[in-house]
This record gives sequence, C-alpha cells and structure tokens, in this order.
Amino acid sequence: MWSANEATSASSTDLTVQAKSQNWAVEVHDLRKVYSMGELTLEALAGVSFSVRAGESVAIVGESGSGKSTLLHIVGALDSPTAGQIRVGGLDPFRGTDRQVSFFRNKHIGFVFQNNNLLPEFSALENVAMPGLILGQRFEDMRQRALLLLERVGLSKRADHYPGQLSGGEQQRVAIARALINQPVLLLADEPSGNLDSRNAANIHSLFAELNRDFQTTVLVVTHNQDFANSLPRRIEMRDGRITADSGT
Repeated sequence: MWSANEATSASSTDLTVQAKSQNWAVEVHDLRKVYSMGELTLEALAGVSFSVRAGESVAIVGESGSGKSTLLHIVGALDSPTAGQIRVGGLDPFRGTDRQVSFFRNKHIGFVFQNNNLLPEFSALENVAMPGLILGQRFEDMRQRALLLLERVGLSKRADHYPGQLSGGEQQRVAIARALINQPVLLLADEPSGNLDSRNAANIHSLFAELNRDFQTTVLVVTHNQDFANSLPRRIEMRDGRITADSGT
C-alpha cells in the first residue's frame, strides 16, 4: 500500500517514463464487475483483459449495456472492480486510501465526458486550471499552462469567457484542455462528441487525433460514432460485458 509521501511524489513525468519503459500505459486482467440489486445480480463485466501501449489511441465500441462505460469508469478509478487487476502506468490506481486513489485519478488520468461538466461560475481559463489547483499547484503556473492548452485547442481568445458564453463545441474543447492540465498518463473520453452536431463532432474527433500525436498521451475513447471509431488506429468491441473483437491482437 502506498504511503502518503509515495502518493504525493508520484509525478506525471515519473509515470510517463515508467509506462514508456514498460511500453504499457494500461493493463487490464480478468476484470469483473457485479452489481447486486436485492436478490438479483448483474454482471456488467465478465472477465475483460487487454493492454494498451503508451501513446496508443483506442476506440471502445458496443451496444448500450455492453459494459464499455463501466469499463472506462473502472480504468479511470471512478468505480472499483469486483475482481481483477488494473495497472495504469505500471501502478495499481486502487492501491491505497480513498484519498490516495483520488490523488492518483486527478493527477494521472484526464477525463472528457459527453456532458462537459464545466463549472458555470468560472471562466474557461479557470475551468482548465481547476484540476491543477486542486492538487495544490501554483495558480500562476496553472494559468500559464491553461493558456497554452486553450491556444492549442483554438480558444486563446475565449479564455475569459464563461461556459454560458461558449458554443457546445467550444465548451467541449475547454473540457479537453482541462483533461490535459496535469499532463496525464491516460486520457479517457466517454462519448465526447455525443451532444454535438456533425461539424463540431468532426472537429472534436480531429482534435483528439492531433493531441494524441502532439502530446503522445494514451487515449481510450468510448463512442457510438462509427466515423470516430473507424478513425482511430485500434478498435475494441464489447458485448454482454466481454470483449468480442480487438483489432490490436
């Protein structure tokens, strides 16, 4: 189990180096998730195993109820598995106290959801900087990095605008910049273009490819959008809590 000092000292750079040296950013072995509802049980994941190389970009597809979002949430340490093993950057994200798990998740995993979850009372710049500030980073350092990320996603002139002053596509680009503020080992996205029109969705799809190329961040995307899934180098298909096909094997 980690000590508090070990959790605090595990930097993104350390994990990125570790992941690249082992050549795996994500390792999942025999992952299972069972939900109990009174006398009934639901097996959402039924022995899922796969690995993702550092810098790889992967689509996870399947019908609703196939287990893909459950898988993404567990890999991102938002939910815990019933059984099985997970490694992110060579480390078990669930090893430690709840506080250490939260620290690991915030520092080393970036999230983009269908609903961008931006805080309406904060500007785009402040929303992007927020995860770094939660970690205790200096505001000026986070401000400078947030500005660079907003420029990278094409929103440098919108930094002081509030979410209500931005279009849906712009809000999602802010969310993507926010997910990258702590230089994560892993970027997870759950239907990131699901609420956008076709033009803005295509822009978001292109942006993910560019960021994966430029930052070498490992990307795992759950999507129903076949064009998006087909544009990614690797595709994992799920059904009934199991992987039924994986173009990477």
